[in-house]
Amino acid sequence: MKFGAYLRALREEKKLSVNQLAMYSEVSAAGISRIENGKRGIPKPPTIKKLASALKVPYEDMMQAAGYIEEASSVHQLKEEEMALSKIKEAAAQYELGDLELFDGDIWSTLSKKEIEDLNRYLLFIINSRSS
Repeated sequence: MKFGAYLRALREEKKLSVNQLAMYSEVSAAGISRIENGKRGIPKPPTIKKLASALKVPYEDMMQAAGYIEEASSVHQLKEEEMALSKIKEAAAQYELGDLELFDGDIWSTLSKKEIEDLNRYLLFIINSRSS
């Protein structure tokens, strides 16, 4: 969906006229109309921020729809993966094991699917063995 159509759908969903959205967002009615009709390109982030605030929708969602940022869920997932890796590295650093081959990114690309699944099972085995 193009950004203009996305903006129009949001505005109509909120039951706002172009003039009402203009008043709430401090973006001109003519500007909003041009965006919705595809006669103006993607607005700049400050304008999107004003529109998002007036429409009471997350700024990030509008920035994603405008193509400024990647899909939110993939960005969120990347952050979670980075946090998990940093926790593993912190645990290893506690025991002065930060230089293990485990942390060599190239090694992982050489493993087969089965080997990765086996590693996961082994890790779970170790964790479950401690609590028994």
